[in-house]
Amino acid sequence: MQPVRSADYPAHPALRQALILPEDTVVPDATPEAARAAWRDYMGFAGPLLLVSTPDRARKLLMAALGVANKEPVAIPANTRRYLSEAVKRSGGKPLFVELDADLEFVPETPGLSAARVLWAQPVGGMSPPASLPGKTYLVDHGLTLPAPLSADGPGLPGAATVFGLHLDEDESGALIAFNDLDLAEQVAALMTPEDAPNAGRALAQAQRVAGPDGLAARQLWLDAEVRLGMEAGAGMPMAARADGVLPHGLPVRIPEEADLGTFISYVRNELVALDWLPEVQPMFYVTYQVTQDPALSRRTAENLSRWVMSPIGPDFVDDEITHAVLGILKAAEYTGVRWYTNPGRARWYGEMLVDWYGPDHDAFHPAFVISVPAQE
Repeated sequence: MQPVRSADYPAHPALRQALILPEDTVVPDATPEAARAAWRDYMGFAGPLLLVSTPDRARKLLMAALGVANKEPVAIPANTRRYLSEAVKRSGGKPLFVELDADLEFVPETPGLSAARVLWAQPVGGMSPPASLPGKTYLVDHGLTLPAPLSADGPGLPGAATVFGLHLDEDESGALIAFNDLDLAEQVAALMTPEDAPNAGRALAQAQRVAGPDGLAARQLWLDAEVRLGMEAGAGMPMAARADGVLPHGLPVRIPEEADLGTFISYVRNELVALDWLPEVQPMFYVTYQVTQDPALSRRTAENLSRWVMSPIGPDFVDDEITHAVLGILKAAEYTGVRWYTNPGRARWYGEMLVDWYGPDHDAFHPAFVISVPAQE
């Protein structure tokens, strides 16, 4: 068996390498109002939008507007990035690390969670955020990706506010806050100073770069749909739904419990295709283990994270790269016996067909999971 790619395959960059606005791109004489209007038109968002100098400043403005102080607990994910934890502390709060279940939803039984009134989500690579929890002011941090146009019939952006990065330079300058809570938007706007505004010409140039039928966003979302179609049709692996209004870095796939993690990931990478493993991209924050009141729950969170991988996608991928984004995972699923995990009828049909062709001792696909439905014709 040959790997999917050769060792010197000239792959196009994934989205995370393509987010930053080119250095010499700027709209002369742009105003903050024009930049904000361009982002509103692109997103199709009806609520208030604010453009801010950096994602870190956006986080601190939100917590200041909410009156976080006196080391009150602020709930953040157990796999938070350091900068969100630091923003909580520098805003006067105390991080409370929320555990995640197998679907990366918040675990309500996390010790101390009931005392927190502010809850942050920080999804990996534009993944769908967990559902909010009752009684919390819910904030979503998508600082490492860009907004996407909202679907006409989609769920929209959740919570009181969502922070996006605008990626205006190598230092990731520029942020956008989209508000569902009108009062919170007014409170944040009242706290802003002239120094809190990003470069209007660069912010407008980034909006123009991502918008339109041939813009970065349209290309990335079309490729996401193609890779999803290929993963469903060819691999039958569990996938996370795409988040509305967010540019995804890639396609999130869950490795079934019946497959050994290290073996599965090794098989994918032996195909010489790219693969993001969530514990490498956004692992458990080390302080979680130091402060947790339930070590067993934290270990389960780490195990749950380890079951998720992301097949990276880039806006300039060609047909071969669309195929490669599926084939590495497909072949690992074949080898480990979890191909067609979401379609057990097809798994039975495929397994029986191979036995008919090659006999019971063949070394191709043998289902590693229980199948209780008839085979598909």
